[in-house]
Amino acid sequence: MSHTSHNESAPVTGEQIYEVFVQSNHQEAHQHVGSLLAPDDTMAMLLARENFLRRDKAVSLWVVPRSAFIVKDSGDGAFLKREFDRSYREVRGYADNAARWKAFKAKALTLEEVIEDVRTP
Repeated sequence: MSHTSHNESAPVTGEQIYEVFVQSNHQEAHQHVGSLLAPDDTMAMLLARENFLRRDKAVSLWVVPRSAFIVKDSGDGAFLKREFDRSYREVRGYADNAARWKAFKAKALTLEEVIEDVRTP
């Protein structure tokens, strides 16, 4: 795997793009709240606190240089493709269960039809 950056590039001034993640309480996961430009890690942390924690409380703050992310996008389809068919784990089949059951019942024989079928030689 190689490091790839987003199409956006940092300005020539030596500033880096940082991604900011906030965890609002211990039961929730960190949420991406935005990006910022900063000359170094310390300034990035201060700017993140000032910009993203001004109104909301948090228990954790992550500030990560965008260049630290290892990215695979849709351009590398072979890597993102599933190795095995695991469609049985997907929820999409449940949505149409009612329609399938209704169609099955419509095709099923009624009690009268069964009795009539048994009586006919």
